Amino acid sequence: MKLRPWEFYDRIARAYDSMYETPKWKLYHRLIGSFLEEYLKNPCRVLDLGGGTGKWSLFLQERGFEVVLVDPSKEMLEVAREKGVKNVVEARAEDLPFPSGAFEAVLALGDVLSYVENKDKAFSEIRRVLVPDGLLIATVDNFYTFLQQMIEKDAWDQITRFLKTQTTSVGTTLFSFNSYAFKPEDLDSLEGFETVDIRGIGVMEYPDERISEREETIFRLERELSKDRNIIWKADHIFFVLKKKRGA
Repeated sequence: MKLRPWEFYDRIARAYDSMYETPKWKLYHRLIGSFLEEYLKNPCRVLDLGGGTGKWSLFLQERGFEVVLVDPSKEMLEVAREKGVKNVVEARAEDLPFPSGAFEAVLALGDVLSYVENKDKAFSEIRRVLVPDGLLIATVDNFYTFLQQMIEKDAWDQITRFLKTQTTSVGTTLFSFNSYAFKPEDLDSLEGFETVDIRGIGVMEYPDERISEREETIFRLERELSKDRNIIWKADHIFFVLKKKRGA
């Protein structure tokens, strides 16, 4: 059954956090946390867009940031409140209930911008609520990873459409929703933004037991490989930082 993204997350909200307790996801989250510490050094006002159950809102709250978590899923927001997120707002990325220039940074982690129904409107709203030189820090699904998976599954009936639309279904065997998979080059041409950084999250594949055994070594290796634009197409997800242009 095809759902809208927030309907899907309403259904899995209570199980969501436990789904990301594997060694691979813990590695990915550690990498993202280390990247955030590079770009958000001083407390400021941050919008955690599509922040779900509040992982990154809590990460920043604990470091003194003023964070507002926005998500269209009521159930995810309820979990975030229970975990201690101070400010939560039910809204969609395409229609943010904030004045222009309200935030120094916007987070859109967890591939939120792949899941919005109107990505042009979402980027426009993000640009509007950012101050000049404000940062958008986000992750998105990687076009080339999805394409490779389709090739490996011999899903040639899906590939022609995917090449045209860059959109595919994600979720479970019972419930799914659409995801737009970005190419790294898509992020270099977004209106009103300039590219600060693009990296890969999960450039190489490791068995879970190997990550557990060699966590520090693999973390350092992935941090280094993440910066190599020549192999970013191999990554599971794309991490990027954009800066709002003055006058945009």
